[in-house]
Amino acid sequence: MSLFLGIDFGTSGVRTSVINPNKEEIINFSVSIEKPIVKDSLVYQDPSLWWNSLIKNLQFLSTKIDLSKIERLSIDGTSGTVLICDDQGSPIDHALMYNDASSVEEAKLVEKISSGHPIVSSPTNALVRALSLIKKNSAQSYRILHQADWVASKMIEEFKFSDENNALKLGYDCQVRAWPNWFNELPLDEDSLPKILIPGQVMGNLKNQELLNLGFNSKLEVVAGTTDSIAAFLATGASQIGEAVTSIGTTLVVKAISSKPIFNREFGIYSHRLGDRWLAGGASNVGGKIIEELFGNKIEELSKSLNPDKLLNLNYYPLAQTGERFPISDPNKMPILEPRPDKETDFFQAVLEGITQVEKLSYEKIVEIGGSYPLKIFTIGGGGKNKNWNAMREKILKVDLGKPLSNDASYGVALLAMGIVNTND
Repeated sequence: MSLFLGIDFGTSGVRTSVINPNKEEIINFSVSIEKPIVKDSLVYQDPSLWWNSLIKNLQFLSTKIDLSKIERLSIDGTSGTVLICDDQGSPIDHALMYNDASSVEEAKLVEKISSGHPIVSSPTNALVRALSLIKKNSAQSYRILHQADWVASKMIEEFKFSDENNALKLGYDCQVRAWPNWFNELPLDEDSLPKILIPGQVMGNLKNQELLNLGFNSKLEVVAGTTDSIAAFLATGASQIGEAVTSIGTTLVVKAISSKPIFNREFGIYSHRLGDRWLAGGASNVGGKIIEELFGNKIEELSKSLNPDKLLNLNYYPLAQTGERFPISDPNKMPILEPRPDKETDFFQAVLEGITQVEKLSYEKIVEIGGSYPLKIFTIGGGGKNKNWNAMREKILKVDLGKPLSNDASYGVALLAMGIVNTND
């Protein structure tokens, strides 16, 4: 039986999932990665740590399954993590991480040249980090790659590919599938830019000797990957227009599958291309942070007292601090946590209702700027495991909540390797 391997590079480790053609997970394993080095706004990491942790992970897999049966693999990485390397793939410097914000001067330059591009006009994207690395190392001959790109490139021993999802924060225009004309004015060699593939499109066959020695087949196909957040989206099983995913973690993030792209700078909404479809999303500042601050270790006990049949409708807006970005764009937006009921159980329910109402507003905002309201919503993150809250959410959102196939991005990118995304558009 053919098997498919998904490799997820997260913020603290590398996780692998192996699935069969029935989408059943055969094995799931994680190996930690040494934390990035943080110096003020500079956040960097040695890329060799990624590779070494991956080898440890795959060595374990080799003791549990026949690696020669793996037909295809795909990799996701942290969105915006970037490095420059030479033609043989040797990194010229450390990689700048997804949360690095040190490239302030480069961000000002890009904002000016791009006329305020909504995605790359800030110090927190791959393009300005790449420009910073090029400038720092006075690089003459180099390749710009993301985390997932570089690891996949080592496997096929060809360092020139990226995918449409990772390349979005490098400035790639996924609508016309080309680099913007204003790139001509940037201080970079356009030959250094990767060739962009569709997630799921074949990059090449396995050539890396370390992996062949572990038992992988030389006919194994390495396919173009994606970002960690989109891999987590795919892991839910969402794949059709009308389906959406809400992530309830520290903050609230919504993503909806659409037939057309949606972009809105004011609300920070942008769309990733997924084959012949689009994934539009936005992020609110409400979420698990305020729940943790207000209720701490009482959350599990209070959850038992939630009453989905009797909504309180106190219309809270549960921000942990001043300021909101989506579905309301207001840096001075104040939290609304009043009137406060006498019972703590009611206060807890009112906060969860408030977060759900913001979730509903988020999907309505996507409708307002050109999208459509979801027919089914999958939930990931810690908040999605609360059964009573989910019952409340179904009543407020007036949408069926689907059960995710998995919460692991590694499973999502294994589905990508299997061919879940249509690459023939």
